[in-house]
Amino acid sequence: MIGMNDDEGTLFSFSNMNITTDEEFLGYVQSKWVFKCIIPLAAINFSKNASYFPDASLAQISEITSLYPQDPTQGSPFGTGTEYELTPEYKRMAAFQGDLMMASPRRFWLADASSTQNVWGWLNKKGKNANEAIGAFHGSDNPIWFTTTDGTDGMDALLNFVNTLDPNGPSNGSAGVLWPKWNTSSSGGSSSLLTFNDDGINITADTFRTEGIDFLNNLRLTEAEKSS
Repeated sequence: MIGMNDDEGTLFSFSNMNITTDEEFLGYVQSKWVFKCIIPLAAINFSKNASYFPDASLAQISEITSLYPQDPTQGSPFGTGTEYELTPEYKRMAAFQGDLMMASPRRFWLADASSTQNVWGWLNKKGKNANEAIGAFHGSDNPIWFTTTDGTDGMDALLNFVNTLDPNGPSNGSAGVLWPKWNTSSSGGSSSLLTFNDDGINITADTFRTEGIDFLNNLRLTEAEKSS
């Protein structure tokens, strides 16, 4: 079981509120940061002298700025149009950082693991309206799995998986919705996510931001090969 919240990057973007222009965003992506994020996650190399993509070309870095444009309608919290644009780059930063740190490794691992074993993916979209500028933020899924605040559907699925290696119960899935394996075709594509919304649970396709996420994963794999 591997999943994420829809707006993983919002909380982490409050520390980058000083970035307000396209040039500053490009400089941030190019500049050295706290750690280098390499697939596999177990091989993360913590270093103050590392960067996201130390060997990426200027053209590759520029491509990131195209895939994650300064367009609030494409930013995070996703699906909120032009709302919550706290700075000209806030929603862009949130989209980029969420995909870099969470969405891209999650999709990579699901695709890789599904070739040899059963895997299930999930997405949390709860709290989109109530949480305003942070949306379905990092950690906001905890009540789904570990409390009864939002019902017991997530907890039931987790307990089923721990005991049987299948999140579905003996006769039906979480909340009466059969949770298909990640590589099962859905109405929206060739993959399926159990998606938690404020008004219930449904199955959605794991096809959002495919171009950007694939590009980030390809850059990571290139960095990993050079580091090996």
